[in-house]
Amino acid sequence: MNQDLETSFEKLETGTWYARVIRHETDDIPGQTLLIEDREYFFAEDDPSLFFKEGSWVRVIINEQGGHELHLLQDARIPLTASGDSLRWRRPGQMPSRMNLLKKRHQLLLETRKWFDQNSFLETETPLIVRGPSPEAHFSLMQVHGESQQNSGFLEQQPAFLITSPEFQMKRMLVGGFEKIFQICRCFRNSETGPLHHPEFTMLEWYRAHATLEELMDDVSQLCRHLSGKIPGFNYNTDEPWPRLKVRDLFEEKLGIPLTGMEAPKELLNKAMDYGMNFALEDLVHFQMSSEELNYESVFFRLWDQIEPELGKKCPVWVCEWPMPLASLARPLPDSPGFADRAECYANGIELANGFGELTDPEEQLRRFENDLQQRKKASRTTVPLDQRFLESLQEGMPPSSGMALGLDRLLLWLTGVKNIQQVLSFSWDEV
Repeated sequence: MNQDLETSFEKLETGTWYARVIRHETDDIPGQTLLIEDREYFFAEDDPSLFFKEGSWVRVIINEQGGHELHLLQDARIPLTASGDSLRWRRPGQMPSRMNLLKKRHQLLLETRKWFDQNSFLETETPLIVRGPSPEAHFSLMQVHGESQQNSGFLEQQPAFLITSPEFQMKRMLVGGFEKIFQICRCFRNSETGPLHHPEFTMLEWYRAHATLEELMDDVSQLCRHLSGKIPGFNYNTDEPWPRLKVRDLFEEKLGIPLTGMEAPKELLNKAMDYGMNFALEDLVHFQMSSEELNYESVFFRLWDQIEPELGKKCPVWVCEWPMPLASLARPLPDSPGFADRAECYANGIELANGFGELTDPEEQLRRFENDLQQRKKASRTTVPLDQRFLESLQEGMPPSSGMALGLDRLLLWLTGVKNIQQVLSFSWDEV
C-alpha cells in the first residue's frame, strides 16, 4: 500500500489486507470504515446486517477489478478506545501516526548503523548493569535489586545500577586498543520526565582514539547529511558548516553576564542577581541557601534555561567551551582557563548531542569523582561506589581520545518535527 495516499477504498492495491473495523456509517452511503495499518478506508455495504462488530479483525481481499471481499477473522470483546492497544500506535486522524514514526525510527537505526559501518567503526555492546555508575550529582540513578530469599544473589552482594551512559566501559575498550567504536543502547535516569525526557532512552555513543572533538562534531553533521532523504520527510542536504558558539559568549550576549568558568556557586548566583536575573533564580534566593548548600549546576542551568530554547532555530549549532564544573569527564582547555573541551549540539532548541575531548589523567579524574560525590551529598543524593576498574584502566594509559553521545529519541523528534518524545517510543513508562 502506498503510505502517502489519502484515505480511500479505491486506492488500496490488489491483494490481501488485514484491518480493524472502527465505525459504521449509515447516513449517505451505508458501509463501514476499516483501519489498515495506520489509515482509514471506507467500504460501502448495502446491507447493514453484514456490518461487523466494531473492533473486529477483518481480512480484506481486493481483486484485479477493484472489487472487495470482507471476511471476519476475530470479534473484539471490548470496545475500541484511544488508551487501548488497538489504537495506541495508529490513532485515526493523528498524522504522522505513532506507527508511522516507529517505522521512521526503524529506518533511523538502520541507516545510523550503516553510516558507522561505512566509516570503519566497530559496534560494541557493554553492560547495562554496573557496580560503579556515574557519580555526577545531577544524575538520579536507578539501583537494581535481585530476588533472593537468602540474599545470596550477586545483586545483593554489592550495589548495582542501571547505566546513565556506557561511557566508562567504552573508554576501557580504548585503553585496550580499540580505535573507533560505537554503541546504540538503552540508558536510564530516574528523575527525567517530560516532552524531551524519559527515564529510559536510547543513546548513540561513539569514541575515536587519537581524534579531536572537532572531528567528532563533524561526524554528527555528516551523519545527519547521510540520513537526509533516507528518513521519509527529512531533507537536510546543505554542506554549510554548523555555527560554533562559546558558552561565555552566549552568557555575555544574551544575559549580559561575564562568565569565567571559575566562579564559586554563590559568586555566580550573586553575579546573576546583579545583572537582573532574579526571576530565574527566585527559588534559590527564596530559600536563602548557604554557600555549602548551593552547587554550580543549580545556578548555571537556571540561567541557561533562558538561552537554550532559541538555539539552533535556523540550523543546528554547536555550543563549545563549557565551565569546568560542568565537565567532569572532559579535559581542560589550556588556552581557556576555567573551561573544558566540551561541546553540545542544539537543533530547534533541543539538545541533541554532547561530546568531550576526553580527560585521560587518572589522578585528576579521581579528584573530580570525589568532588562529584561531595556534590551528591549536598544534593541529598545517595553516595555511590566509584568505578575502580575504570580508574585503574586510566592508570594503564588511555590514548588521547574524543567521544560523543547523541540521543536517538531526540534526533528523531528533530527529524520529524514531533514535539513529544512519547510519540517516538513503542511504549512510554506510563504505558507499561
